[in-house]
Amino acid sequence: MTSGWRRLHPLSPVVRSGRHVFALFVLVVLLVVSRGQGSDVVVDALFLGVFVAANVVSWGVTRWKIDGGALRIETGLLRRQSRSFPLAQLQAVDVVQTGVARVVGLAELRLRMAASGAGEGRLACLTVARAEALRRELLAGPAVPAAYAPPAVPAAPFPGGAVATWVPAGRTLFEVDTSRLAAGILLTASGAGSLLVVGCLVGLAAGGVDRAVAGAAAAWAIGIALGVWRRFNGGYGTVVIDGPDGLRIESGMVQTTAETIRRGSVQAVRLVEPLAWRWLGWCRLEVDVAGPRQRKENRSEGGRLRAVMPVGTRADAGRLLAELVPYGPAPVHRPPPLARRKAPLRYRFSGWGGDARYVVASDGRVRRTTTWVPLAKVQSIRSVEGPWQRAMGLGTVLLDTAGRRVHAVLRDRSAAEVQALMATMPDLARSARAVSEKPTSSISGPGVGPP
Repeated sequence: MTSGWRRLHPLSPVVRSGRHVFALFVLVVLLVVSRGQGSDVVVDALFLGVFVAANVVSWGVTRWKIDGGALRIETGLLRRQSRSFPLAQLQAVDVVQTGVARVVGLAELRLRMAASGAGEGRLACLTVARAEALRRELLAGPAVPAAYAPPAVPAAPFPGGAVATWVPAGRTLFEVDTSRLAAGILLTASGAGSLLVVGCLVGLAAGGVDRAVAGAAAAWAIGIALGVWRRFNGGYGTVVIDGPDGLRIESGMVQTTAETIRRGSVQAVRLVEPLAWRWLGWCRLEVDVAGPRQRKENRSEGGRLRAVMPVGTRADAGRLLAELVPYGPAPVHRPPPLARRKAPLRYRFSGWGGDARYVVASDGRVRRTTTWVPLAKVQSIRSVEGPWQRAMGLGTVLLDTAGRRVHAVLRDRSAAEVQALMATMPDLARSARAVSEKPTSSISGPGVGPP
């Protein structure tokens, strides 16, 4: 393990300031043009200088080292701050390169910890070679539990008929198709809505509206376009590789990200099938890992799950599911017939299933989702009954994980089944932490059985 305090790369202030300096530069140019004066250019430029100087000072007071099985980062000039990130709680490591970082050959290392209050663990910036070496060093810490070793036989049937087959370690599991990615974004509700809004704004601008209104409309259109661009840039070039230290996901066009998710750290897996995608046989596969994925300045992105497959076929999803949820069950237990009166449209698409290792739940008519949650990762189990559900003798059971973004929702179950699940699920979750990976029989109990 690396010992002794180390500094970030001397060009780190340039990378960290790059995006903000560009935005401030554009703002200064707009102010100068709007005022039509040059007397305040020095004052405006001073703001840029102060911002760059602050990043230089931040670099000078930041240092890091690996000590006693933890990564320690110290920073701060007036208010000194020291953070320790235990490698045993490490869930994933991201190697991120912004556009400026790629030009100068640097990368940022981001840590995702199991504890929700672990703070922001990042080193910005290191050389690409150093960042990759440190990533391997960090992931090589705690041993991988035997319960999460990939199986050597085909997994359970993928919901819908396809069979998920195991792929040996070191093989490429998935590569996104760029044209399919672009079409998939446009075929979602947000993508189609964005095109409609932008078209309306362009029509208003062409209609000779007031300049102030046109400027506001243009700013709104730019904001929408940036949202669509972020989704495209985030999914562009996505490659998923079954590496020796975990599942490696590489993606990005301008800002590239190379993320390594440690085996056994996945809190939940979600398969998303929007209505328009189902007609084409496409789907999206997401994983939830404990800890924040993005920095504070990009909270909207941080609220999204990591898409290991932004858009692909069901066969692609089957290969990935064989790695993420080997032998994963199918949602074969349908709601009782009484639930049809409460939700007639989505009744046929609701269900759940489980074994001694996983629970799976499906729901949604327009946007169908199927969620797998490892019982070993379940943090709490709760039942919810709305007014209408109580009147009909129904209830919903939710399984929560440390990821906090995805829950297994067993919706509209009978009162007897809810009681049986609340009685048996805690024991199954406790037992799942100790059992080895192997095919098991389905969950059984009072009121719980085959459909």
